[in-house]
Amino acid sequence: MDAIEKLVEQILEKGQAEVSEQKKVEIKRINQEYQEQEEALFLQESKLIEKNQELINKAFKQKQNRQQLDIKQATLNQKQGYLEQLFLESIERMNHWSEKEFQAFAEQIIIQLPVEGEAYLKLGEFSEGKLSEQWLVEHTNSKLTLLLDKEVMSNDGGFIISKEGIEYNFLFSSLVQEIKKMESFKIAELLFQ
Repeated sequence: MDAIEKLVEQILEKGQAEVSEQKKVEIKRINQEYQEQEEALFLQESKLIEKNQELINKAFKQKQNRQQLDIKQATLNQKQGYLEQLFLESIERMNHWSEKEFQAFAEQIIIQLPVEGEAYLKLGEFSEGKLSEQWLVEHTNSKLTLLLDKEVMSNDGGFIISKEGIEYNFLFSSLVQEIKKMESFKIAELLFQ
């Protein structure tokens, strides 16, 4: 019986040793899997943090660029407003020229005008009374005879010279508009350097 008990004891010890060995192997495998999963989660978390940081940086950069564009646009709009105001003030100043200043302006134009024969000069409302028939007679040459049109152009200063359906427009608003089209960039450069 002792032999059977010893045999049973040996089998039990061998079984316990195998169970203990298997338990150690299983614990080691579980620990290793746990370690691998923990490292994978840490790596995944690091990548997610890095990706979120990139997205935040990208969003910040876009917002910063947008703000800079908005500032540039607002500055440009403000400068455009100043230019517009400058042109309007130029027209307003010309509309308030004295009779002498207006006559000097008209004389310069009449001298350079490539028109011969009889033509009509129609004043703008704000220039009415600054030129007379007598002044026109005194300031035209033998090639050109200017007659003062009784009709005036409302809400404008300056004048129009017309001959046989062709009009030479020297209304202040039109002259400033031409300067605005041709010289606006140069004027802006001078003003906003």
